Parts: sequence; structure tokens; C-alpha cells
Amino acid sequence: MAQQTTSVIITYISVTFSKWFLVASFLFAPFLFNPSGFEWSKIVDNYDYWSKWIVKPGDIDVPADSSWESWWAEEQEHLQHTGMFGISAEIILSAEIILEVHTLSWLVLLIFMFIVNAGVRG
Repeated sequence: MAQQTTSVIITYISVTFSKWFLVASFLFAPFLFNPSGFEWSKIVDNYDYWSKWIVKPGDIDVPADSSWESWWAEEQEHLQHTGMFGISAEIILSAEIILEVHTLSWLVLLIFMFIVNAGVRG
């Protein structure tokens, strides 16, 4: 009973640690791969540009790099010229990407749990 409780605790800690490690790696990876990301002035400039891009309403004559609504309309424009087959293919491809990402993340998590459980038992 005590060994089973210890195994559950170690598995819980390992899974929790791996999830927080994933979150931290997503947050800090841009700084590791972009040395200029540590410059505070660039961070402030990028935030200002992004906040203006988000707030500015889109219209027909607004370029895609000036408004998120214009960007979104430009990204979805090809769907207006395709039929039901094109829209269905777009949905299937998007679902496939989402499924692959989630499957891969669960697979990595299960392998990690298997390794931790094998280490606890062995």
C-alpha cells in the first residue's frame, strides 16, 4: 500500500513537472532563439505595435499588416471562391493538424509516465 501511494505521488509530481516545464519552454523559447528579445525597448515597441494591430478596426482598404480583422479577412478570402469541397478540405486539414498535435503530446506524456513508473518499480 505504501509503495503504491509513493508511486502515485511520484507519477503526479512527474506529470505536473513536465506540464510546467512545457509551459516554461513555450514562454522562454523566443528569448533563447532571439537574442534581441532581451532588449526591453524592442519588447515595448513590439507590444505597442501588436496592441495597435489588435485595436485598429479592419476595413476593405486597410492592409493586413495594420489590422487583425483585415489579416483574418485576407486569410479566409480563398474560402469565398471555393465550393463545398474546398471548405470541407480546409476543415479536414485543420482537424488533422489539431489531432496530430494532441496525439503527439499525449504520446510523449504516456512515454514519460511509463519511464517514471518503470523507474519506481525497478
